[in-house]
Amino acid sequence: MNKIYSLQILRAFAAWLVVYHHYMQLFYNFESKTLIGNVMSTRGGFGVDLFFILSGLVMYLVSKSTTITATSFFVKRVTRVAPAYWFYTSILIVLLFIFPKEFGFTDFNAESLIKSYFLIPSQNPSGIGLFPVLTVGWTLIFEMAFYTILAISIGISKKYSVLICSSLVIFLSLFFPEGNLYTTVLGSSQICQFLFGFAIGFYFRSDTFKKFNNLFSSYTQAFVLLTVALIMLSGVLGFGLIHKTIAASCIVLSCILLDSKFSYSNWLAKFLIKSGDYSYSIYLSHVLVLGVLLHFAGNNFSMFQEVGILLTLTVIVHCISSFSYKYIENGAIPRVLNRVFIPQTKSRDRY
Repeated sequence: MNKIYSLQILRAFAAWLVVYHHYMQLFYNFESKTLIGNVMSTRGGFGVDLFFILSGLVMYLVSKSTTITATSFFVKRVTRVAPAYWFYTSILIVLLFIFPKEFGFTDFNAESLIKSYFLIPSQNPSGIGLFPVLTVGWTLIFEMAFYTILAISIGISKKYSVLICSSLVIFLSLFFPEGNLYTTVLGSSQICQFLFGFAIGFYFRSDTFKKFNNLFSSYTQAFVLLTVALIMLSGVLGFGLIHKTIAASCIVLSCILLDSKFSYSNWLAKFLIKSGDYSYSIYLSHVLVLGVLLHFAGNNFSMFQEVGILLTLTVIVHCISSFSYKYIENGAIPRVLNRVFIPQTKSRDRY
């Protein structure tokens, strides 16, 4: 499947939004006196909404592959998610013993650790709620739940897998019983964000998309969509899940519309595209880097010192993520697992 480069850049943007959002959380408990700090504190978490919409879109396109099967789909999802997640969870456990104060926002016991590794919802012993040891893994619980439903749907009927998956997700979000481990996932409205990605994928592949492009220029459509996104993000109409979902959907669709209008041959575009490749490792690794930086640097900075800390954070996370992408996400373990469970697959998509 060919990459849409503008979406790769958007993945990078979403990942770094989350990084700086958590910087404000760990260093300042979301209390900021600056405009940028306030934006990162209140809107940085929007990166997760972008990730969920993008994931739904990519899964729609993947599910339309002629060679995909329920088994190959699910194995690829697991080998995409698990190795890096297990690696950074294990590193965090070590850091918890070395820097207990800075990583005091999380904790584990035998039960929660096992559940964390297998992405089963459980109460974090630190008291923060239903979070795995590597707290950012809460989004992966949503991802794997969605992937499982889609894999089952492909197994039932490849042709109607998207429709079956959408029906199951909506049904579960409305009627999933209270008190179950997965109530906060399968019974949550947030899992429906993936379906907005489905809708964008369906529209992107439809004749309606082509007709609209003939009636209105890509720039006009993108301008309207981005205006709607800004209104949603401004908070003038509120800032709940539906506002964030609409904003993220509009931004993703705008990127698709404008993709062919951009040049990706310059160094900056190439760098941002690579950063999009690294986005999963950026997302997993940044919390570890933040805790260590907090230990050695504290949080009492002048403006110039803070610029230096942010640059240091960015460079370290980028370098770690580059290594992680090459040797963990695409290392020996995923390759072996793919060969063992889906030997007929000759190549592995990068999503």
